[in-house]
Amino acid sequence: MGLPQLRNDVPKYEMIVPSTKQAVKFRPFLVKEQKVLLVAFESKDPKQILGSMLDCLESCVQGINVHELASFDVDYMFTQVRSKSVGETTQLLHPCEECNEENEVKFNLQDVNVALDADWDEKKVVSITDDISVQLKYPTYKDIISNDMLDKKDGPVADLLFESIISCLHSVQTENENILIKDEPKEEIEKFMNSLTNQQLEKITGFVESMPRLSHKVEYECKKCKHNNTIELSGLQDFF
Repeated sequence: MGLPQLRNDVPKYEMIVPSTKQAVKFRPFLVKEQKVLLVAFESKDPKQILGSMLDCLESCVQGINVHELASFDVDYMFTQVRSKSVGETTQLLHPCEECNEENEVKFNLQDVNVALDADWDEKKVVSITDDISVQLKYPTYKDIISNDMLDKKDGPVADLLFESIISCLHSVQTENENILIKDEPKEEIEKFMNSLTNQQLEKITGFVESMPRLSHKVEYECKKCKHNNTIELSGLQDFF
């Protein structure tokens, strides 16, 4: 005789996607999803970690394709689902900037957000010449994985920056055409990038460097010397 199948009434919550302002409903992780996440985080393999995060969000979040969202949207959504699954409070160890004593610092994941400028633009057009422009977009994790950025994160900074820029390219526009980057071979994209002048490249790198990020400021008093510390958390890796 088999065990009974559980029909748990899993609670539903709502959150706002930072870039689109769309309200989406989500549920907490189930044990099967949490097991996959734990195995991925223990592996310390960035591709496995991102893949498990995306698969988990795809199962937990309704009405949106997480694979097509900007990476900072996914980071934010993961913190919100995690807060309702494991607990809204998380902690990290931080050395006091005055005496170097390790402090256990707790903060609420519900207070974490993505800072967007009032004039931010999800797709920005940059003029390269009088008759050629580039339309830029914020990269998805699918872009980051397919462009091998994770394999190059410990390599030369120039290589990582180059791949970061490529992941932000949406299309090249001429007077007569709008050429989608996703339809072009990698060799053609690299050839185009290598033909840019430094001034043209700077217009694009400015967009990359200003990309919104998950962020939060935490203040605490050192348990040993009572010094007031401030931690600036930025990007998902700082939170977990």
